[in-house]
This record gives sequence, structure tokens and C-alpha cells, in this order.
Amino acid sequence: MKGRALLVTLLALLSTGCFAGGYIAQAAAGQDELSWRRRPVDEVIADPTTAEHTKQLLALVEDVKRYGERNHLKPTGNYEEYVELDSPAVVWVVSAAAPLSFQQKTWWFPIVGNVPYLGWFNRRDAERHAERLRKEGWDVDLRGASAYSTLGFFDDPVLSTMIRPRLGTVGGLVNVVIHESVHATHYVSGQTLFNESLADFVADSLTGIYLRDRLELSRWQIWAYEEGQIRGEERAKEFFEAYRTLETVYASTLPDEEKLAIKKKVTEMVRKKWNFSRPITNATLAQSRAYHGGIPIFAELLAHCGQDWSRFWTAVKTIDESSFSMAQQKDIDPVLRQLMQRPCR
Repeated sequence: MKGRALLVTLLALLSTGCFAGGYIAQAAAGQDELSWRRRPVDEVIADPTTAEHTKQLLALVEDVKRYGERNHLKPTGNYEEYVELDSPAVVWVVSAAAPLSFQQKTWWFPIVGNVPYLGWFNRRDAERHAERLRKEGWDVDLRGASAYSTLGFFDDPVLSTMIRPRLGTVGGLVNVVIHESVHATHYVSGQTLFNESLADFVADSLTGIYLRDRLELSRWQIWAYEEGQIRGEERAKEFFEAYRTLETVYASTLPDEEKLAIKKKVTEMVRKKWNFSRPITNATLAQSRAYHGGIPIFAELLAHCGQDWSRFWTAVKTIDESSFSMAQQKDIDPVLRQLMQRPCR
């Protein structure tokens, strides 16, 4: 699962209710803090105290945006400012699912509709919310996100969490800028699997081309990025295998105690194999599926459109809320296969 999130905190400002009040307060405070710390990217690059590594990466951002636009992503005012954070994450994402099914807890907000996770600017607030959900009997996942999207309603900054020095950082930055630009280009309310799989597919498809053809990076630099991508894909496949195995177990007539024992064995085996830093719960597996479950069908659609991104986007943008039979639909293949029954225009 990639370290990014849709920031429903800002869009929640239109909500009402007791819980929403506290959530809105932390959202407003967190966003206000980011606003105060923003600096124009050009100013940061010109600052002699800025690390050379940071300058080089920030200098790429505008070109990545233009590259996305040439591939039919929506032009935005995003990533023209920079924020230096003293945290490994910008928001902390909390999600929850039933302990013996993959039924996810969702929250409803205007504009974005039903969402299966919440982003908190303060880790302690996120941990408190996660603990409340556990006490209610939910399986909970809590993870840090290095980037977020406000769907183009606000101008999102480049964050220092997006460019931490590590192997594959250049590719990682290119990927996240394109991923978040996809959210600003087309977003369907209440359909996380569709939205995240679309953004992951487009970003993964375009990033490799950009690194090779536009930047002409060395073989070593491209290898570092691709190695990370391959490892992420392999982990996602194993998470999905665990998801499918447990889905069958949960639907069986086995006693709950036996189901829980199998669940513990399956999730612990995957956690140890991948040296995963936090417990793997039903919420963890459900979130992984949301980010990766629809990628193969989007690849089929691009092939159906002759590998032409213009035709691909024309087709994708015909999909809206009415295209789905329910909120947070788990199987989006029928929706996209319907598009493939006719030629791409």
C-alpha cells in the first residue's frame, strides 16, 4: 500500500455532528499549520541553505506536472509551494473492518461521499480514534501517509515526506505527483477501489516512461525505482491472496474461534515474510485491495483504447456514481467491461 491518502479532513468542513466537530477542529488546525509553513518552490530552490538533494527533486516537479498534462491529466495549481515537516508522515490514516469479514466501516462527507478511512494530522489523535474503534469491536489499521490529495479543490503543496532521501526517490516523487493529479482529474464519489486503482495504474504506467525517456536516468537509478515497484506489487499480490483465503474462511460454516485462529495464522505468516512494521488486520488487507484490486482491468481498458491515453481518459470520464450498483463497490470489472463493449472514441 502506498503512503498517500485522500484528505477528507478538509472536505469534512461541510459536515455536522458531534464526531465531525472534533474531526473538523483537528483538520482546520492541521491545514492551518501547513499553510503557515508553505514557501514557494522557486524560493526554496534559490535558498542556499536548502539541501542539494531537495533542490534537485523540487526542480523536477513542474516538468512532471507538464508531462502529466500532456498525457491528459488536469492542470492544477498543485505543487507550487513546499512544506518542510518534522514528521515521517503528513497525516495518519485510520481504517476499520469487521473482525470476521471484509465489511469496512465508512464515513460520509459531502463531495467525496462514503470513504473507508480518515486522515488525522496528529498521530496521537489518530491513535485515540483507532483505540475507540477497537473497543467497538472493529479490526483497525493505522498507517502514516507521505502525501495527500484534496481533489483539486485546494492547491496541495510538495511535502518533505514525499522526497525523503532513499533509493528510488526520484521515481517515487514522479509517481506521487502523477497519482495525486489523477485524483484531481477524475474522481467518483464513494468508490475508493475505482479511484485508487485508477490513480495507481496511471501513475505506475507513466512514471517508468518519464524516467527513461524524459530524464534519461542511469540504469542504476531506474533499477532502484523499478525494484521497489516490483517488491510492492509482489507484496500486494500476497496480501490479495491472504484476502481471498480469508474471504473463503469467513464465508464458511466453521466456528468463529476456528476462523479467528486461521486468520491469525494467515496474517502473521504474511507479516513475517514481508517484515511488515505493523499488525496485519482485515482493515489492512481491505485497504491494500482498494489500491491494487482494479489495476488489471484498467490495463485492459488502455489496451482496448489502443494504448492511447486520450481515448482512455475519454472512456474513463464517462464513469460516474450512476455507473455503480452500490457505494464502495468491491468488483469494478463489470463497470469497465461495459465500456469495452464499444470502441474507444
